[in-house]
Amino acid sequence: MHAHLRRRLGAVSILIAVGLGIFGAAAPALAVDNGTVGIKPANESDFFHISLAPGAAIENVAIVSNYTDAPVTLLTYPVDAENSAQGTFAFGPETADLSGVGSWVTLEAGQVIVPAQSNVKVAFRLSVPQATPPGDYAGGLIIQSPPVEGTTSTIGTTAVRLDVIQRQGVRIYVNVAGKTVKALTHGALAWEQAGDAVTFTLPVHNTGNTILHPTAVLDLAGWPTAKAHLDFEAPESLLPGASLTLHARLVQAPLVHVGNADATIRSEAGNAYTGTTLIYAPWVPFGIGVLALLVVFFGAWRAARFVRRARRALAQLDRTASNFEHTGSSEATRSRHRRSKSPA
Repeated sequence: MHAHLRRRLGAVSILIAVGLGIFGAAAPALAVDNGTVGIKPANESDFFHISLAPGAAIENVAIVSNYTDAPVTLLTYPVDAENSAQGTFAFGPETADLSGVGSWVTLEAGQVIVPAQSNVKVAFRLSVPQATPPGDYAGGLIIQSPPVEGTTSTIGTTAVRLDVIQRQGVRIYVNVAGKTVKALTHGALAWEQAGDAVTFTLPVHNTGNTILHPTAVLDLAGWPTAKAHLDFEAPESLLPGASLTLHARLVQAPLVHVGNADATIRSEAGNAYTGTTLIYAPWVPFGIGVLALLVVFFGAWRAARFVRRARRALAQLDRTASNFEHTGSSEATRSRHRRSKSPA
């Protein structure tokens, strides 16, 4: 029984640990220090900023710090960078295939031992392949703590343990010399109305070779409201080749709107414009109301038609009765006239 439970426990723990690694890939890469360990450039304040020509290489150093009272052994490895769905800078997962900056970095060792309350230098070499196109590239250098074993709990007949893996990273920005291309394309401006809010979405795509910082604003016009101005949520940055959907939200929107929505997109690539019609109403209640009005109008029309027909029928009866009386009077007159002419 215990052996069977341990086997089930091991399987569930492994799955959870892998899941944490996957979700970690989408986490923003904002901090390089979690209060226990940290990593930073030796000669820069925040991130590595490197400019090289294709085929060139550089030696650099990162500082790994241990703020705890015990030595720690940390994994060290390079990764490529990507944009998260929210537009933040994110480190790729440890298991991802490397094709950019992560593949250009060479470390002397895959782990580092940092004594308590100490700093250790981690040297690395970054080599840009000869045929690399010009432009901006991004990646990072990661330190990863050993898994922290969580508390075992039982769900039904299954024992579950959540093990936590912590990663910290320092960004590496590389500019490869050559022609700079700043280009940003966008998709269709769309909207969705739900309750008393309208959400607008605008896809953008960095088709150039430099990092861009796009922003977008939205102007609304129409009836019955006056003009309104909204700001789309701005991403931290948009890496070359990356796509992102910008969002803006109009709260306490009017119940009915007929008009237009126009967006202006600004970035280092210049300005772009797009728009769409904005027409909405509570269609189900509106349809029921229209149907009710049609029923009322139809009933009124039928009633008016019935009244008109009744009046015509009554008028016809009156004319018939009048004609009958006139005919009877004429016959009586002729009869008296014939009797007066008869011989005695």
